[in-house]
Amino acid sequence: MELTLEPEIYCPIINENGDYVDSCPNFISNGIRCPCGSRGDWVYENKAKFKQHILGLKHKKWLKSLNNNKLNFYEENIKLKDTIKNQREIIAKLEIEKNNLKLLNSYIEAKLFNTPNKEINLLDLN
Repeated sequence: MELTLEPEIYCPIINENGDYVDSCPNFISNGIRCPCGSRGDWVYENKAKFKQHILGLKHKKWLKSLNNNKLNFYEENIKLKDTIKNQREIIAKLEIEKNNLKLLNSYIEAKLFNTPNKEINLLDLN
């Protein structure tokens, strides 16, 4: 198994007025991917190419839409946190249930394989 380095995901900074503004990172080591959607999954490998990208019209339109939908993103973030919490609880319950079923399976296997030539009614096992 090989270790792969993923490019960073670009995130604009928030200025003193609470608005998103572009800020090109000082150092791009493994490339950077912009979520604005203008170039799909394009990875910018150096600062000059990324600076050129953030000057584009589609990127600027995306940044404007971020600023127009700040409250929606905050509300969505709260909902996503709740979803993650609920999913963690579900996963924990399923993990416990899986472990209980493994124990039951081991018990049944032990009963079946440790009593040769004897019929066992599986409904009687508790």
